[in-house]
Amino acid sequence: MFLMIVQSFIKLFVFLWAHARLLLTLLVCLTIMIGLLPVATLWLSKEMINEVAKIIQLQVGDYRYAFFLLSLQFLIAMATSVLLNIQQYLNGKLENVLELAAQSLVLQKVESVPLFYFDIPDFYNHLERVHLNVGARFLSPFTILLEIVRASITIFSFLLFLLTVHWSLVILSLIAAIPVFFVQIRFGSINYWLRYGLTPLIRDIQYTSFLLKDRQSAKEIRLFGLGQMLLKRWSTSMTHQFTETLKVLRKQQATEVGLDGFTALLYFGTAGIIIWLIRTTSMQIGEFVAIGQAVQGTQGLTNQLSNQSAKIFGEILYINDFFNFIEYEHPEKDASDEGSALFPAPLQQGIFIKGLSFTYVNTTNPVLRDIHLHIRPGEKIAIVGENGSGKSTLVKCVMGLYPISQGDISFDGLSISQIKPDDLRKNMTVIFQDFIKYAYTLQENIGFGDTERINDLKWMQEIAATSGVDQIVSKLPDGYQTYLSRYLQEGTDLSGGQWQKIALARALFRNSDIVILDEPTAALDPMTELSVYQLVRNLTENKTTLFVSHRMAAAKMADRIIVMKDGQLVESGTHDELISLNKEYAQMYHAQAQWYATPVESR
Repeated sequence: MFLMIVQSFIKLFVFLWAHARLLLTLLVCLTIMIGLLPVATLWLSKEMINEVAKIIQLQVGDYRYAFFLLSLQFLIAMATSVLLNIQQYLNGKLENVLELAAQSLVLQKVESVPLFYFDIPDFYNHLERVHLNVGARFLSPFTILLEIVRASITIFSFLLFLLTVHWSLVILSLIAAIPVFFVQIRFGSINYWLRYGLTPLIRDIQYTSFLLKDRQSAKEIRLFGLGQMLLKRWSTSMTHQFTETLKVLRKQQATEVGLDGFTALLYFGTAGIIIWLIRTTSMQIGEFVAIGQAVQGTQGLTNQLSNQSAKIFGEILYINDFFNFIEYEHPEKDASDEGSALFPAPLQQGIFIKGLSFTYVNTTNPVLRDIHLHIRPGEKIAIVGENGSGKSTLVKCVMGLYPISQGDISFDGLSISQIKPDDLRKNMTVIFQDFIKYAYTLQENIGFGDTERINDLKWMQEIAATSGVDQIVSKLPDGYQTYLSRYLQEGTDLSGGQWQKIALARALFRNSDIVILDEPTAALDPMTELSVYQLVRNLTENKTTLFVSHRMAAAKMADRIIVMKDGQLVESGTHDELISLNKEYAQMYHAQAQWYATPVESR
């Protein structure tokens, strides 16, 4: 545990120094100055009281000296206020700097991890723990450390003063801090692990809250009358979270009462020693007041020091969790991350899939089993099969999004593991079933297909003309600068068919060698889907194209049809060849033929 704390502190300091060294230096200097001011105030108070006592009791005091001391007290009070406000401003500025830097690290990690990480619930739980208030969490250990330094400087100065009076005052002033320190460490650890354990519940609460507030889900929630049920789920989860948190809080507050009683008892003992010192030594009123203030100040600051030291332990647990997330690498690391070769574009020999098998992380049943397939350059391949047959998983492996458990995928004989991931994906374009409808402008929705050419409006207009998006553009109030949806700006809502054309335009805008359609038309009716596939066929005449669908009609326009079942490739051939075999494909085709038949034909 001690080694973990030290390592986390080192990582935190390196991070802070890399992003805000000037702010750190200024805050350290301010902390030292603020730490010395209470001692100066104590000395001035002592001198001021003694001088006033002389004036009142003996009529021999120096009014000018008393006024000078009073002026110094005023200046120190003003200096304290100025320094504390400067410190607060610098803390706010530092928190913003750290929030930006830390959130950037989190988002870079999320953006760069292999796709299969998103199939691991623990990854989401870990992300949930580290992404909220990152800047404040990073700043907290540093500000606590500065408070510890400031309190230590003041305590050391007070103890030197008390040591000149009597050694027992030093012992009694310090002893109260010991139980406070261990109690706070215990509850700091309990609170951290409580939040750790409640993370899945907190994610459930946030997701339910999102559903109730989201514009898209509002329609279905009202249609099915889910509002009260979701509210009850949210309320029950929130109540459970509060109950568990309050259990710990009750125990902590009860312990705090006991610690306060112990501190008061020790202060009672120091008061007795002070009274004894008054009887046995010649002590002026100023010294008496100063001793009392020093004892109170030392006890208060030592308790604060113990609290802060324990609190920093809990914050370091969070910091350690954060860096564990940033440095996390799953044992099944994506093999394509190690490639350095360029993609062999344009393809001369094609795509070779040899003995491909794939199993999802933390599962034992393979989703793909011993797939062998050769896709020739420019060939149009339809991959069909029932839901769950492995079609989408296969194309995700081809795109390098999933690691291969066994076998290999190669392009012109170059293994996917040898190709740079960015270059591999640069030469592929895809439309997924759940393609994103970006709430940005039309230009951005299309231009995201190739960000390097996002401002090439001439090329964008050519793609819009061939994909039918130009008809949409002509009706938009601001053309390509129109926001699509009303989520971010006052924009225009589109129909599902219009979004389909924009997704197609985005895919074609990349102008890559390989085009993949992973059931992007699943939400459309069969006849509309057929027209979309026909359009894609015409637009990708010279490109290697993979159509993924569980509908058979669209497969007829492919050069070759691949039939998958239970993760295996069970049939391959043209539509006519597979119909004549009268096996898996023929059964699926005839079962779906009724969708296209008229009532008379279906009798």
